[in-house]
Amino acid sequence: MSIVVRRAATKDILPIQRLVARAGLSSAGIEHAVAQFLVVENEDEQIIGAVGIEQYEHNALMRSLVLDSPIWTGVLTLEFLQVALAYAKDQDIRTVYMCAKSSSPLFYQLDFKEVKKERIPKAVKQSTHYQQTVDESVRVWACELDD
Repeated sequence: MSIVVRRAATKDILPIQRLVARAGLSSAGIEHAVAQFLVVENEDEQIIGAVGIEQYEHNALMRSLVLDSPIWTGVLTLEFLQVALAYAKDQDIRTVYMCAKSSSPLFYQLDFKEVKKERIPKAVKQSTHYQQTVDESVRVWACELDD
């Protein structure tokens, strides 16, 4: 089975929203940020994965990471996240932030480190997704992309 990773287009809004909603995540704002999403399609051109990379100057907030297919393995997940981080670096992003309720070995493999919420750039903190997601139970992670 082959997969394709590409930038999302306007036609992908509803499939991404459905995928995110099925995963129990907030789909709020996806319609305004669809150009900042990457999607994964299977060979039937069905979207089976997505991740948003909302850019704020040289920082970004990774959001709505969803992988929904029986073919997904830890290796494919790691590869998809590596593609997403490479894409972010190509967009001149220096630091990618993400919010999660727990840690994952994947975070460490990708060089994400937990950061204190007060160290997060103001523009990221003011994003709709950050404000809707972060509470006392959520941890924030950062990955520096500079060489």
